[in-house]
Amino acid sequence: MYFCKVWEEILRQAWRNLTAHRRRAVLTLLSIAIGIFSVSAVQVFTYSMERSIVERFERYGVSIVYVHHFPWKFGGGQDWQKYARRPRVTLRDLEGMRQGLQHQAWVALLYTVREQTFRHGKDRQQANIRGLSEDGVYTSGVEVREGRFFRPEELRRPSLLAVVGSAFARNFFGKASPIGKVIWYEGRPLLIIGVLKAQGMFGGDDRAVYVPLPLLIRIHRLSRYGSEGDPTLLIKAKSSESLSIDELEQRVRWLMRQVRRLPPRAEDNFAINRQDALLEQVRGIVGYVQLVGLFIAGFALLVGGTGIANILYVSVRERQGEIGIQRAMGAPRGFILGLFLTEGAYLSLIGGLGGIGLTAAAMGIARPFLAEEGLILGWSGIQVLKAVALSLGVGLIAALAPAYRAARLQPIEAIRGA
Repeated sequence: MYFCKVWEEILRQAWRNLTAHRRRAVLTLLSIAIGIFSVSAVQVFTYSMERSIVERFERYGVSIVYVHHFPWKFGGGQDWQKYARRPRVTLRDLEGMRQGLQHQAWVALLYTVREQTFRHGKDRQQANIRGLSEDGVYTSGVEVREGRFFRPEELRRPSLLAVVGSAFARNFFGKASPIGKVIWYEGRPLLIIGVLKAQGMFGGDDRAVYVPLPLLIRIHRLSRYGSEGDPTLLIKAKSSESLSIDELEQRVRWLMRQVRRLPPRAEDNFAINRQDALLEQVRGIVGYVQLVGLFIAGFALLVGGTGIANILYVSVRERQGEIGIQRAMGAPRGFILGLFLTEGAYLSLIGGLGGIGLTAAAMGIARPFLAEEGLILGWSGIQVLKAVALSLGVGLIAALAPAYRAARLQPIEAIRGA
């Protein structure tokens, strides 16, 4: 009971002391709020970026194997030149893979031709065109915002149909619906049947135009044995229980070597990629970005902590006589120590909540604009609690030295020096 009464008195006096110097307290609160806002903004951005990338990978499927001439890894140098010289994936590879994985997996070819010109009325724009074979319905992982995606039978023939990215549709049609509209490509009219969800900077190409692969082959006269462009094989097991992702990768490697007639000791002239391997690299990069961002934001928080220490040092000097009287009347050193630590905790906690409020307001303002780029801002409850704990910790650490100094004052010397 006595302990509770002591802390009740500490809390009451600490609040009274802060409200007695409101202007000074407000400036200190502002510095803490800016520091917590900086830290929180970094957390929100990195958390949202990682979540957007992970959701995209999950949408595309970690159970898909991708065959390309480049491996999905970060780096350059001589390896880049070696990979660039590799033969591209061909229609022959697609046929061989289909024959080898009959009834076990879907096999699709995604063929990209970059920076092509599309026309609608008098308007023109550059975009990538992507031809998709029939099994692409099961392996592409795209999500339609409006309209529909291709049917398998539409991908088997050179149908004059197109599914477009959100930015492509916006550039041509603004806010109007593009469904049923016609765009022209290489002298051919393409009827738009669907618009994809925005993927933005963290999701892919929102200016891409998807068409049936037979149509792209007819327009560009693609050879069965390869040609220019950027082709990728997409392979997904029909049942993950009967064919796991590791087993699928082994089968694909063996079939590709067989189709390309590589000798037993020859090095693979293709790359087999998986989303889960790339995801680990992306998470590592996000971690580094967060570390650098927090290091920079930490300086803003350091300024706030310095402000708390400064205001409490000034308070110790101004209230030296009051402290001496309290000590002379029997107040223990722990009471004085707790009093100044509580003032620091008040300052940091209120400033931290203000910083969290600023972060929430900034998220509300930025969310509509960043959503168009495929970045959905979010913040977990654990991160909010961490921000509050960080703010409180900074306040207590900053208040420790002035509180200890106040607690060590001798009653008579404190009264005389007042």
